[in-house]
Amino acid sequence: MKIESNKFYFLIIFLFGIMDVFAGPGGSGPPAPTAKKPPPPPGLSIDENSVIIVAISLLFGIYIIYTNILKTKTPI
Repeated sequence: MKIESNKFYFLIIFLFGIMDVFAGPGGSGPPAPTAKKPPPPPGLSIDENSVIIVAISLLFGIYIIYTNILKTKTPI
């Protein structure tokens, strides 16, 4: 029984030590900004073709609804 209680106490001490590491005082603040700006992100094709993607998705949705209606109308 004594070994199990020692393990429990060691676990509690370990967890409080971890909390001290994460809750410790912060640094001196954010780093100073550099004079050099990062390069702009590359152009993504999804921004250029968003209208085409919406049109294709609408057509696909209409197709799915139409085939579902045809399936429900046919007698078994």
